Amino acid sequence: MSVQHNGHAMHHFLRNKEMNELYVSYGLFNFALGLISVFLPIYLYKLGYSISDILFFFFLTSLGFVLFSYSGAKFVAHFGVKHTMLATAPIFIIFFIGLNYIKAFPVLFFILPILRAFKMMLYNYSFHLNFIQHSDKKQRGREFSMTQASATLAGILSPLAGGIIIKFSGFPTLFAVGSIFLFIAMIPLFMTQDSYEKISFDRKNILRDIFKKDNLNLLYSFSGYAVESWIGLILWPIFLLILSFSTESIGAITSITTLLTFMIFYFIGRATDLKSKQKLLKIGTFLYFFGWIGRIFVTGFTSVIFVDTYKNLTQNVLAIPWSARFYDIAAKGDYFRMIVHREIVFNLSRLVVLPIIMLLFFLNLRYAFTLAFAIAAFSSLFYLALNKEPS
Repeated sequence: MSVQHNGHAMHHFLRNKEMNELYVSYGLFNFALGLISVFLPIYLYKLGYSISDILFFFFLTSLGFVLFSYSGAKFVAHFGVKHTMLATAPIFIIFFIGLNYIKAFPVLFFILPILRAFKMMLYNYSFHLNFIQHSDKKQRGREFSMTQASATLAGILSPLAGGIIIKFSGFPTLFAVGSIFLFIAMIPLFMTQDSYEKISFDRKNILRDIFKKDNLNLLYSFSGYAVESWIGLILWPIFLLILSFSTESIGAITSITTLLTFMIFYFIGRATDLKSKQKLLKIGTFLYFFGWIGRIFVTGFTSVIFVDTYKNLTQNVLAIPWSARFYDIAAKGDYFRMIVHREIVFNLSRLVVLPIIMLLFFLNLRYAFTLAFAIAAFSSLFYLALNKEPS
């Protein structure tokens, strides 16, 4: 009886064609990004840019995002969700080509972050709109965990593959392979019709709402994610490189720790649908905090594997109920507005914190990495603020 019930539930779960397309597309998209994204800070570091310079590169991305966020929303509304996702592919490719020539044309250091902001903006808006439009409220935890599982499956292979490509063929080949997979990733989306969203807000209103007293819990929670995630994206790979890890070993570490946490997705997604998201969010926040604390004390390969496996595991315990909770809140009202609101907060908070971290490295403080990881640990505690219901 139990086996039949589970089989029926899984059959029903996989009947959603729009979501199935999204799982496949998102997995391929993240394979393309995984080939490159973990190596972007390393690539810039190896070209001779200082850590402060690299942080400034990402600071410019957030600045571009905030400045053009409303224009990006209007673009999505006009061209449609799926066509906008397709439009990001050539922007990604131009960005990758630009990276290949950044040493010969240093001005690209200031142009490429803005281009990166556009591709992030358009893809993120479209992906979240697509998910909210077609996900099932009763299975939202499992459906989100499936998107993350598809991305993680790609993430198991892509960093290792990217490291090998760099070792034997170099960064230009890596950028070319990533570009091909970006176009392939968009094909599954167009097996069904596109959808369009109207904008019911203006630039002034969306910025004003961010700082309303009733929305402060959203501001805190979104800021916590934004800060800790970029510290992990930018500084952790450079930290490993300084610890004398090669690019291929960094890719292997990322793949191994991702593989060790892959199998938990379904169970976390199911628990998110059946149990209180708020309770799971409390547990996940507490556990994840110690993942960042652990990174402060790593010294070699064994400790990196142990700490990163724990961090990736607890990150999924936290991220699935946190994201499902966000989608539940957004779906109750103007979800397009909420998506734009969240993305602006992400980048506003980075504009505030990144200069502080840049200063730590500019002053060449001995414990700059330790302080940065401590900031990330502290920031992770703010995930919990999403438990409070916004007014």
